[in-house]
Amino acid sequence: MEEGECSLRVKMNMQHENPCMRDFVAYRIRYVTHPMSGDKWCVYPTYDYTHCIVDSIENITHSLCTLEFEIRRESYFQLLKDLDIYKPYVWEYSRLNISNTVLSKRKIEALVNSGAVHGWNDPRLLTLEGLRCRGYTPSMINDFCAHLGVARKGNENITSIKLLEKFARTECDRLNPRTFGVIDPVLLEIVNLEDVKEKKIQAALFPADPSKGTQTYNLTKNVYIDAEDFSETGKDKFFGLSPNQPVCLRYGPVIKLVSIEKKDDGSIDRVKVQVLPDYSEKLKGYIHWVSKENSMTVTCKLFSLLFTEENVGKAGDKWRDLLNPNSLVTKTNVKMWNLHKNAKVDDRFQFERVGYFRINENSDPKKGKFELNRIVELKESKDKS
Repeated sequence: MEEGECSLRVKMNMQHENPCMRDFVAYRIRYVTHPMSGDKWCVYPTYDYTHCIVDSIENITHSLCTLEFEIRRESYFQLLKDLDIYKPYVWEYSRLNISNTVLSKRKIEALVNSGAVHGWNDPRLLTLEGLRCRGYTPSMINDFCAHLGVARKGNENITSIKLLEKFARTECDRLNPRTFGVIDPVLLEIVNLEDVKEKKIQAALFPADPSKGTQTYNLTKNVYIDAEDFSETGKDKFFGLSPNQPVCLRYGPVIKLVSIEKKDDGSIDRVKVQVLPDYSEKLKGYIHWVSKENSMTVTCKLFSLLFTEENVGKAGDKWRDLLNPNSLVTKTNVKMWNLHKNAKVDDRFQFERVGYFRINENSDPKKGKFELNRIVELKESKDKS
């Protein structure tokens, strides 16, 4: 027989006011390969038939479902009564909906099969595997869930993803040591390095608690700063390095721009700067930096919201049109201090002024290959799409 040609139904009451009691389907024909039994069978049971029986056989004390299954409670208990087997307690509660993402297995499977994400463990997904790969810990997730609690408010409520990120940010701030990472490097050349009195610069691993230790940043002639901290002309409300605006290399000296050296194609080769040892005026900018001579090149994956709209469900069948094309940005030329060359997979850092990062499984520290996932940004972004 072909799929859909026939099915086996449970004899109940076709006139019952609850549609789930009207001889629901127990088995149907499916010509698909089962992940455990292969092609041994071509008939498979339905959720309505197996849910209650498996709960009973496995001695489940409390069977917890989301509210859309509340209508099935009657058929659940009726089948167990007819079979004269143990009946668990059943509780229904509102499902968890989080903004700018999907939690439906059907929709996640569609994203995986279409190649919109790289698999069920894609860090942009809020699957447990995806969260773990991104860098979320069980305690972050548990704290988030404990804060939300369990309620029966209906299935249309949406919890902002910002709340989940807040719990991630709180734990990372407490546990992740600080360092500097330059995402889009611009090379500076210090023309008067000899004027710097202290080139070995001490910085706390945890600024709020210096007793947890320090690390040493060695200032050298060539240092990298982030492109977003440099402007050739200067602009309103810009606090980085520009022709008329000195900045402080965080924990280190104040520098001012001397000249911009360009390549034949017009791109910047290096920016020459001068240290101002006795600078005493109020500064607007304190920027992170990495010594070229003490750096290593790493790859960083910058994750953002998977969907551009908070309520993806409102789009109906057009929900995939809301995918954020910039939900993953990969940076392959990130400069990080080689103080961390002995770091291991799953080590975490705060890149000061940038965000929190985890060394992921694609890394091979023994070969000097590091790939980092951004767990969460340092602070809530105003425009995350």
